[in-house]
Order: sequence, then structure tokens, then C-alpha cells
Amino acid sequence: MNKIIYLVLSCLVATGLIACSKTQHDTTATDPATKKELIFGASAMPYSTVFEQGIKPILEKQGYTIKTLNFSTLEVNNQSVNNGQVDFNLDQHTAYLNVFNQEKGTHLYPLVHIPTVPAAIYSDKHTSIQQAPNGASILIPSDPANTSRALRILTDNHLIQLKPNTNPILATTRDIASNPKQLKIREIDSVMIPRTLNEVDFGFASGGIAYQSKLDPQKAVLREKVVPEMEMVVTINEKNKDTQWAKDLKAAYQSPEFKQFMQKYNQSKMWVMPQGE
Repeated sequence: MNKIIYLVLSCLVATGLIACSKTQHDTTATDPATKKELIFGASAMPYSTVFEQGIKPILEKQGYTIKTLNFSTLEVNNQSVNNGQVDFNLDQHTAYLNVFNQEKGTHLYPLVHIPTVPAAIYSDKHTSIQQAPNGASILIPSDPANTSRALRILTDNHLIQLKPNTNPILATTRDIASNPKQLKIREIDSVMIPRTLNEVDFGFASGGIAYQSKLDPQKAVLREKVVPEMEMVVTINEKNKDTQWAKDLKAAYQSPEFKQFMQKYNQSKMWVMPQGE
């Protein structure tokens, strides 16, 4: 009987040692400070294409392996970065990221600014917004960061005026002080704007949404002036900002090799380089 108990205990101890050894090994293998396999949260946006063609080869030369996970929504993509299932994504600007952190309690961090496709106001009916009739309808995004972005385009082109001392990054329709053309400005989900553009006079679309929806660039009647807060960024979890892989990813976007790539890739002049470049 004692021999049986001894054998059972021996097996349990051995099993425990093996489990501990495996856990210890797995922890070392996934140490964020030293890992060489990165998970990229991709989407059907132009920024993913630029990464695949211009940045991924640079990282692979440094011994990195890139695994790609595709997401249909930025919210799920961001939450995956926040909980560690994904290392980074590319589909937002700093203003949106900051609002997302505030609303969702996440810890997303803008690692580096990257080339950006400017937002624009499009129309199926007009070639100029100045020619639009009084009371023309215009759709703008309902998310706060892009609401202010759309209002800034209208302000920059003297179509509306905001109240004095309004922060242009935080502006809402409640901040409109003057609307001389009596534009009917309505907020809806940004992805719905290209689908309903033929039902209104004008609609705002970010560069990524325009690309994804295959909007005709010739239908853009106004383009934004890209400010740093609206430049797209590589987004990571804040706890990873000092890891070697994050430093290497940032360096790749700032490298001469990538700048040369963009000079060839940006023949259409559609892309705006970060202002710090």
C-alpha cells in the first residue's frame, strides 16, 4: 500500500515539475521584450498595404516574423491590441486614439506617425461645395474625433464658423456659431457615408474609408489640411512602448529605406508624409 502511495506521489511531483518547466519555457518564449514574432492587426485599408510592401520586408531582414490577423472593425482591432492578442495596428489617428482610450478605458499608445491619406468631402451631385445651394445636405461622421475633423474642413473653407475659443480637435456641431449657407449637417456612422452619398449633396470620408469604399478621387470637392493630431499612427499597447520590437518597428517607419519606398509608391501624391519627417 505504501509503495502505491509513493508511486502516485512521485508521478504527481514529476508531472508538476514538467508543467512548471513548460510554463517557464512558454513565458520566456513570449517575453515581449525579446520576441521576434509580431502579430499585426490588419484591415482593408491602404495603411495595411503600405505596411506589407514597405515595412514588413525591413523587419524580416532583422529576423522578425509577421503574423497577420484581419479585422472588419477598428474597435475589435483596438481591443485586441489592448488585451495582447495583437501587437499593433495602423488604422487611426492620434485624436481618435485618445477618444477611444477615454471612452473604453484602454491603454493604446501612438508609437510613430506614418504617411496619411487626407480626408475629403465628396459629392455625387456637385463639382464644388461653393456652388451648392443654400440648405445643402452634408453627412459627417458621428465619432467625436472625425466629427471635429469634418467641421474643421468646413471652417477652413469659410463655410461655417465655430464659437470663439473652441478647441478644433474637440469641436462638435454644438460649437457652430455661423452657418451662412444653412448647410444641413447630419452625423451618421462613418462607414455609412459612402453608401448613402447619392442621397445627399455632400459627405465626409477619411482616407481609409474612401479607399475601402472605392470612392472616386475625382468626386472630392474639398480636402483637409492634415495636422499632426490627424496623422495616422502605429498603435500599440502602452506597456510595450519600450520593447525592442517596438523600437525596431518605429525605426523602420523612419528609415531611409522606407522613405525611398514612399517616393516611388506615392507617384499620385495621394499620401501626406508626417510633419515631423
